[in-house]
Amino acid sequence: MIGLIIFMSIIILSHIALFIYDLSYGYHQSINNLISSIKDDTYVFLIIVFPIAVLLTILVTISNLKLIKKEGRKWTNMLGIILWGGIVLSAIISIFFGAIYSYNLFINTICYMLILFITYLECLFLGTCIMGYISAKHIPKFNKDAIIILGCQIKKDGTLTPLLKSRVDKAVEFSKMQKEKTKKDIVFVPSGGKGKDEIISEANAMKNYLLMQGIKKSKIIVENKSKSTFENIKFSNKLIQEKINDPIIAVSTTNYHVFRAGVIASKQNIIIEGIGSKTKSYYWVNAFIREYIALLVSEKMNHIKVLLITSLIIIILALITSI
Repeated sequence: MIGLIIFMSIIILSHIALFIYDLSYGYHQSINNLISSIKDDTYVFLIIVFPIAVLLTILVTISNLKLIKKEGRKWTNMLGIILWGGIVLSAIISIFFGAIYSYNLFINTICYMLILFITYLECLFLGTCIMGYISAKHIPKFNKDAIIILGCQIKKDGTLTPLLKSRVDKAVEFSKMQKEKTKKDIVFVPSGGKGKDEIISEANAMKNYLLMQGIKKSKIIVENKSKSTFENIKFSNKLIQEKINDPIIAVSTTNYHVFRAGVIASKQNIIIEGIGSKTKSYYWVNAFIREYIALLVSEKMNHIKVLLITSLIIIILALITSI
């Protein structure tokens, strides 16, 4: 929501003075000015963002083509192209309608709503990018009692995929850094159940790898029942609470997933700090877009409420100005 907050704050602060000033010249006129100003600012925002959206579409398309070449032609490997193609198309439509002035109240109202809706989604994506980058680069404080390692698909032979191995390696790296700086040990909590096509649970596969890295068995708590990130955090936290009083917890996952993992934890009132492992650049773009879509879906009711309230305000103001 940070992108939306920034954009709307600029609009509100820049026009609240105009609204108060014009109030002395007549309520009807001030409302008209406010609506026109908000619409114009939103329109200018879209025009400014449009070249950026085109450039990102080109870059994302190149990234997706590399991903398809490496991992095959699946629609999930084309999410970047689909999303940014949709954003560019929507921006073109909005700019076209925004450039048209109509005396028809219905057409103007639809234009205002369309422009604001698209701007809203773009601001959400901007906010997600900002928070995702900050979260991915964040290094937790070296005061942790336990670190949850979020599971993902393992190989057919029960060993770790490069993606999952990087998460475990990042957790081990953090534990060594903490030990060096504070002399404090950390408990590892590999988390992940057994999928239908997996010979062992993801958690047990990670445990085997941790043991090979010289981690003592006594420093490992296995959580092998979870089937989602929500359950990873919920079940792992329960196990940690049973073993440690007032634990301070970190979570290790891939860089693109850190922000959403934090959001999921906060919904359960669980305080964690995330640490992100690197992944291949061509894979990161598509994965981050999946995270963005997942965040949209998880907060869909809040977004629907915002859009409904926005629509209602636009309709009311349009009716006022038509009187």
